[in-house]
Amino acid sequence: MIDPHARFDEAFAARAPRLDCRPETPVDSAFLTGLAIACSPLAGTLPEPMLVQQAEFQHAAHNAAHPRAMQRIVTCGGQPIGRIMVAWEASESHGVDIAVLPEARATAAGLHLLRAWLDVVDQLGLSARLEVRADNPAGRIYGRLGFVPVPDPAGWSPIVTMLRAARALA
Repeated sequence: MIDPHARFDEAFAARAPRLDCRPETPVDSAFLTGLAIACSPLAGTLPEPMLVQQAEFQHAAHNAAHPRAMQRIVTCGGQPIGRIMVAWEASESHGVDIAVLPEARATAAGLHLLRAWLDVVDQLGLSARLEVRADNPAGRIYGRLGFVPVPDPAGWSPIVTMLRAARALA
């Protein structure tokens, strides 16, 4: 049986030789809170304690909904700069969270994380799913990588679900 976590680690290392990726640990809690705040569309509009609380709720909700998900921290020069959380399911893979500190985005860490995830998705013959805020510019990147928006039956959600169909490896 293919271990998607090990395959992801191999794919990331091959794609991003100047970056490192390691499993998330409890020591990363403060970094994850800071990362969520730095990437929040509400940063600068809400008081810091509310942003911290929101980040902690988000992290707890992700862990509760996907307790066996792969959680990785990407580092540059030994410093954490981003993370990816992926749930591997029977017929699809769900990108639960992908985030990179704004000041580290020039490293292309986010793109390397996405492409490593999709390499494994393709190896396993799975489709890929993620959610993105409708106003997030990352939606365009996901589109270039083959994700397409799923129509919202309600027609008003600020969150867009995007799917990438399973691809057969040649």
